[in-house]
Amino acid sequence: MTTTLAEKYGALVVFAEHRYFGLSWPYTQDVAFTTPYNTFLTVEQTLADYVDLLNYLKTKYNAQKKATIAFGGSYGGMLAAWMRMKYPHVI
Repeated sequence: MTTTLAEKYGALVVFAEHRYFGLSWPYTQDVAFTTPYNTFLTVEQTLADYVDLLNYLKTKYNAQKKATIAFGGSYGGMLAAWMRMKYPHVI
């Protein structure tokens, strides 16, 4: 669905990786979830990461005035909703 809609509307679809998951490990996995290393594993940090990523992409593609839509399911859906609540000027 995202590919079809992106092609139809000329949109860029980005699936951001959550800090501490996938390849985004700021510390080695054996200590990443322990104190004090886990202090950067918060919803607030994640939302701030996504805002930085969106600002970077909008600058890179000269899309500062283009709309941004956040979506997801389960935890990703909650992050999308929290993004809209905390950063309504971005999403």
